[in-house]
Amino acid sequence: MTSTVRLKYVVDNERVIAGLFVIVNVLNPKTALFFFAFLPQFVSPSVEPVAPQILFLGALFVGMAIVSDGIYALIAGTAGQFLSGNVRVARFQKRMAGTIYILLGITTAVSGNGRSQ
Repeated sequence: MTSTVRLKYVVDNERVIAGLFVIVNVLNPKTALFFFAFLPQFVSPSVEPVAPQILFLGALFVGMAIVSDGIYALIAGTAGQFLSGNVRVARFQKRMAGTIYILLGITTAVSGNGRSQ
């Protein structure tokens, strides 16, 4: 008895989704902290003005991120199509998940509470 779960994503408006994606990423404080901590190391204060240097480095980072994330997305999409239709892979995933849960249960049962007597 095997079952295959297929998910279908319905995109109503791609511009709305892209806009939300941009808003979430722009307002993410971790991104701003990363840029404030990382980019100034590569800016030369002797070369004026500094703002165009930071903008260039930020744009370079965004371009590299788009390329690398695009490659990851293509690989993941291809692998997802292969894995979603393969019954052997689904069976292996179920067995692996079960094994992991059993091992976690055994580890929890024998680990104790960590207090010394």
